[in-house]
Amino acid sequence: MQGNFIYINWEQVNNLVISYGITSADFVNGMPDVPQRIVLIDGRLEGNQVNGHTRFQTVTGQNSVREFLLSRTDSPKMWLDYHESDDLDLMMPSEIAELLYMAHMGTHYHLPLYSKLQNQYAYLATNSGFIKVYYRKMETFEHVLDVSLKRHLRLLHSNRWMMFNRPFSVSDVPDEIIRKLKTVFSEGLIFAFDQAVERHRRYLIPLRLQEHPERQNWWHDRMDVYETTRQIGTLSYDVEQKQWGITITDETPFTENEMDL
Repeated sequence: MQGNFIYINWEQVNNLVISYGITSADFVNGMPDVPQRIVLIDGRLEGNQVNGHTRFQTVTGQNSVREFLLSRTDSPKMWLDYHESDDLDLMMPSEIAELLYMAHMGTHYHLPLYSKLQNQYAYLATNSGFIKVYYRKMETFEHVLDVSLKRHLRLLHSNRWMMFNRPFSVSDVPDEIIRKLKTVFSEGLIFAFDQAVERHRRYLIPLRLQEHPERQNWWHDRMDVYETTRQIGTLSYDVEQKQWGITITDETPFTENEMDL
């Protein structure tokens, strides 16, 4: 599925973010710290060690973890971070079974944020390009989103001004804009960079709400994504002032969800 857009669907109860268009590089660059240790739960990818208790492959060492997360692989990456080297030895058989279930089914049986592992993330990539990440702290996702929004804007700008090849610096997205958008993450929000227009040195990026986010498993191309959406506002970036802005044209989903946050 091609297209310069970001899709977000946040399951608040589980702190699960299902996204498309947020790359592994966005994720790594948005993390406060790259983990020192991760455990690979799918069984199709190799790490640099094997945990004898769980029989899972692991990757240890921050540089090795960063290299693994950014690498291209034939199979989707599925992993959890963990805090101490012997934390995996504390896993119960039922918990190991839960991780195997999650790798096989692409969803959790119990919430995969374990106190004994102190993991910040449970990361499940899919063959279709969607990424499912359970976050212990949603603030981390907000930073990841900021990194991804800036990258998509730079991509949009470079495609339009390719022949000039000038450096294009982008300011951070203000916290108040992220907080405003957060109220509709659970509805299935799309940042439609591939529908953006430029007017008077301002990029205008449509914000679209997916009316049937439960159908994402049946999306095959960009038209499937946009077919059942409606525009609820516009995210803007002023190139001269280096300022982000937001205009909401349909306040309904925002007011409906403000009480849930």
